[in-house]
Amino acid sequence: MTDVSHKVVTTPSPAPDAPPWAAGVEGRMDELYPRLSDDETKKVLTYGDEVLVSAGTRLWEVGERNVAFYLVLDGQMDILRRDEAGEHIVYTHERGGFSGETVTMTGRGAFVAGAAKSDLRAVKVSNELLRDLLAVEAELGEKILQAFILRRMNMISKHLGDIIIVGDETDKQAAGIREFLSRNAVPYAVVDASADAEAGRRKALDAETCPKPLVICGHTRLSQPTIKEVADCLGLTAELPADASFDVAVIGGGPAGLAAAVYSASEGLDVVVLEKCAIGGQAGSSSRIENYLGFPTGISGQALTGRGFLQAQKFGAEVAVAQEAAALTCGSPFHHLTLDCGGQLKARAVVIASGAIYRQPDIEGLEKFEGVGVHYGASHIQGMMCRDQHVVIVGGGNSAGQAAVYLSGRARKVSILIRRDNLADTMSQYLIRRIESTPNIELVVHTEVQRLEGESGVERIHVRNNQSGEDTAMDATHLFLFIGAKPASDFLEDRIIRDEKGFVRTGDTLTAEHLETANWPLARKPFHLETSCPGVFAVGDIRSGSIKRVASAVGDGSVCVSFVHSAIAESQKDKR
Repeated sequence: MTDVSHKVVTTPSPAPDAPPWAAGVEGRMDELYPRLSDDETKKVLTYGDEVLVSAGTRLWEVGERNVAFYLVLDGQMDILRRDEAGEHIVYTHERGGFSGETVTMTGRGAFVAGAAKSDLRAVKVSNELLRDLLAVEAELGEKILQAFILRRMNMISKHLGDIIIVGDETDKQAAGIREFLSRNAVPYAVVDASADAEAGRRKALDAETCPKPLVICGHTRLSQPTIKEVADCLGLTAELPADASFDVAVIGGGPAGLAAAVYSASEGLDVVVLEKCAIGGQAGSSSRIENYLGFPTGISGQALTGRGFLQAQKFGAEVAVAQEAAALTCGSPFHHLTLDCGGQLKARAVVIASGAIYRQPDIEGLEKFEGVGVHYGASHIQGMMCRDQHVVIVGGGNSAGQAAVYLSGRARKVSILIRRDNLADTMSQYLIRRIESTPNIELVVHTEVQRLEGESGVERIHVRNNQSGEDTAMDATHLFLFIGAKPASDFLEDRIIRDEKGFVRTGDTLTAEHLETANWPLARKPFHLETSCPGVFAVGDIRSGSIKRVASAVGDGSVCVSFVHSAIAESQKDKR
């Protein structure tokens, strides 16, 4: 193959508010835009068709689903993005270059467009056959998938794409949309709705008078949209057919659910994952996990679970974001799930991995500031909000410790409030040492939050010493809560037995009395991780007695798959 260099068109520099895990891509151009060899091209040809395209032809548009993968044989192919100034070339692929990023593998809506710059001869591969290629052709698949991952990181780092949010930083709805997009690794740009410096951009977008926040995705404009409307506009939601049927339905896209999906799909089962908000669960909002096996320098929760998300889709799992399970009805041979959107699906086995959420403590003014001053996770979005400010963290577990260490690099001061007198019983030692060695982190013991004060945002946090009863006002602008896990189990029917706190009982924790109450229909006892409903399993934080660690959740999700196979075999014998 003749050595023809690719053409890089100048794109924005990495944005100062880009997440840390998306930085540093610009120095890896050979991996970002690799060129396939003749032998690799021959392999791709076995999965696709050779096509001829005239110069100027649009190959796909922003928001289009099920976009094909294109490998250039001759000619040039442009990758295009649009902003308030018009359309720009991100990159021009020449011979041996190929289109795509992570969304190409999933069939979701595209974030950039593609067009033939010149007369083009290319190999066109459908996203379904692309997944086959990635799974079967190990070395070639690794090269392509690595490029896909780096391209998405580059898009996020430089805000490449068509998604623009016009809104105020203190607006709760705008903050919620930004958090949703960031947690789902969607590239977007922000235009301040009130800053004088942004007036020109607002005018160019015709966004001066419309109600805010405004979300622009491609040619669609959404004023004050819901998260579901944003997800639909971007093509993030799965197009599930009416009364769709699967071997396995996984409820929740955290570490446990992703592990169950990866192992089920890799073993040939037809899998759907339902995630109401963002892939990763609570772990996905962790700024850095340093005690997970295999990552000696640590890894962010979003980067870790994002890789699991790609693995699940590589093996063919259907991942439905912004789709919440509203009800689960046990049955045989199928269990039935009702979605919050009104749709329904059925599965021979169900894995409940809906996790737990932090409780809302009884603090005066809490609801008023949720999303703009009160937070339940510390992602880079919150990190940007807290720059050079005093923040308060409530909680003594690892999540609180990770948040404190992360925010200390951005905030002026971080105060950790705990009700007891030390962290030793609740937090890993490596985090305690890190906190003790960080000068702008203080530990405030025997202290609880009573009241929040402020106008458009938090200005003061009123606290009380639970030993002396003394009240104090802290001049802080953000409150992070990491206390009291509450199981996300409200959608479950009474037949699925739970403990006194609402966590799901499984396996040996189910007594004969429990099984009698649940009308357990089988002669055998429940499998390990199986609930009181045959073929329904519970893994991760939702499971009664589980260890609240990422590695433990992954272990649950992977281990349960062997029992899922047995449950499916039983259901296939059931002719009812």
